[in-house]
Amino acid sequence: MEGIIIFLIYLVFIYYMGYKGYQRVQTAEDLIVAGWSMPLYVVTGSLVAALLAAPFFFAAVGSGYTSGGFEGTATMAGLGTCMILGALIWTRPLRRLRGWTIADYYGLRFASKKLGAYTGSVMAVAFGFFNAGALTVGGTYVIQTIFAIDFIPAACLFVLLTVVYSAIGGLWAVAYTEIVQGVVALIGILGIAGVVLFTHGDLTFQPDWWNVSNLFEKGGVEFWALYLVLALGDIPAADLGQRVAGAKSPRVAYLSMIIAGVIVISISWIPGMLGEAFKTIFPNSDNPEMLMIMFADGYFPPIISAIFLTSLAAMGMSTLAACYVASAGIWTKNIYLDLINDQPDPKKLLLFSRIAICVSAALGLLLALGFQKVIDLAYLAWDVVFVTLFWPIVLAPFWGRVSTKAVWASVTLGLLSYGVTTFTGVPGPEVASTGIIGLLVELWHLPVFFGVVISGLTIVITSLVSPATPEVRNMHELEKIPTADE
Repeated sequence: MEGIIIFLIYLVFIYYMGYKGYQRVQTAEDLIVAGWSMPLYVVTGSLVAALLAAPFFFAAVGSGYTSGGFEGTATMAGLGTCMILGALIWTRPLRRLRGWTIADYYGLRFASKKLGAYTGSVMAVAFGFFNAGALTVGGTYVIQTIFAIDFIPAACLFVLLTVVYSAIGGLWAVAYTEIVQGVVALIGILGIAGVVLFTHGDLTFQPDWWNVSNLFEKGGVEFWALYLVLALGDIPAADLGQRVAGAKSPRVAYLSMIIAGVIVISISWIPGMLGEAFKTIFPNSDNPEMLMIMFADGYFPPIISAIFLTSLAAMGMSTLAACYVASAGIWTKNIYLDLINDQPDPKKLLLFSRIAICVSAALGLLLALGFQKVIDLAYLAWDVVFVTLFWPIVLAPFWGRVSTKAVWASVTLGLLSYGVTTFTGVPGPEVASTGIIGLLVELWHLPVFFGVVISGLTIVITSLVSPATPEVRNMHELEKIPTADE
């Protein structure tokens, strides 16, 4: 009962913020990028809440439980690293070009609205559907525990509660609620880590679970696959890009990403440590992604457990809401506004944006009900983004020769190679090597890394053969101008 009461109190808060956001939202631009008005503390708090999203944390603990301490650390360390790399690579260029979405970077930088729509569609599917589905699964676990109901009604309730305040208040409501959610999430995560270390300290940091030398053998392939897909593949993340697009200046966007990344990396060891301890506390678990909830429900006093569970639900809702808004921003700006109707009625455009949020929610819910597993959907989303959108956003800010044709070819061939090798396997001999060579061979045989190599070679070769046009080079010069950074 305590859990239901505290959760209802939290709902009053977020719906109040949704109402305040509704009062501020007059246009689709207000809904999607909060009028480019968010200050440093809001963007930073929102980003921290995004990276500490409960479903991702649950999945990281599950990896620690099944594989080891370093594997449990990989997910959160990768997310923190991608934040810092994103700050150094694309945050300022995106804001200097005044993009609504991260897909706008591709469309504006390469002077092609069609390219922006193409890359945006990939992002919308990856983050608005697959990633939203993963977040829905994780949030549903919490709702199940709070209300003691089955998975399907819990999933429907979680999505309904999230989509309503997202559609009402947009990015403004999402970001401002995330300030509180980020703080509560940090307190909750540090609290549970402290309890485990105090009560079960003898179960943590066992040498066989934290053997650094294993990371540079064939056995380290799972850690590097988890870490690199996030640290590199999540650099062009749509939900992170949406928060950055709403920052009041390029400098605010840059600093927010750096601060949030450092915070997440500093606590990235906790999922691995928890997974290691839970291996003994909850032996032979069928679903280790649920163990963090089970520990809080069983080891904390009822009121503390209720607060902690509510904070976990808040973490999931906030990041899920941001996925909805990011996906809606792509459909609104990069597809409807850029390709279908560039002079729409403002009220109709705002209505279209809200409908897009609801459609994203419905599709994410269907995927969640089908998979009912966080890690499967989440890494599918990140794999797709890694093999398609990584190289254009990493190379373009630093190499003016990257051309529009090269980006089209790179995105398409990366996606095709990943899709084909997922079913056929990656070509190349199996080498029974040990050490670094064995590790590299194992990584090569993963479709995601094969796809990244193909997309990288494609963008470089095509840019050398068919260099950027004068218009594209002019956009490259514009993205380097620091005059608007304050």
